[in-house]
Amino acid sequence: MFKALFTAALVAGLVCGCKTQSAMTADAIGCGRTQVDILKSRYSRDGTTTAWCAKCKGRIYHCVTNPERDRVECKEGNPGNVCD
Repeated sequence: MFKALFTAALVAGLVCGCKTQSAMTADAIGCGRTQVDILKSRYSRDGTTTAWCAKCKGRIYHCVTNPERDRVECKEGNPGNVCD
């Protein structure tokens, strides 16, 4: 049962073209998708999905997107800021 639900959710995600934070970050900063780690931050603790912190190749990034997830901007951030 779980496997069937997981497969259905995966297919639905692929069909809708939904982008994950990792994928959007990778595209915005030019890192490979497997190189991006989404960090626990104030945003993740608050349940925010349009702003997050990520790490790639030892650098910390602060990323934001619009609710439609069709635009994303990531800037190298300060790890002592909201990305801790």
